[in-house]
Amino acid sequence: MTTKQAIFEAIEQLPEQHLEEVLRYVQQLARSDKSPAINPHSNSIDPLGNFIGAVSHGSLAANLDDELYAD
Repeated sequence: MTTKQAIFEAIEQLPEQHLEEVLRYVQQLARSDKSPAINPHSNSIDPLGNFIGAVSHGSLAANLDDELYAD
């Protein structure tokens, strides 16, 4: 018996509520197996991942020390 066949047989025994959990887990595994994009500015699941590099040409934190540390 192959691993895939054993998985199918085990799944056959599970109640519906567990099948939904198994499906989410398998989908998560499938997503994690995809190789990450080389471009760091590509879309990602992480909401901050889309922001990385957004201000690389600006000066978002210029002269911020006075605001943060002024007495």
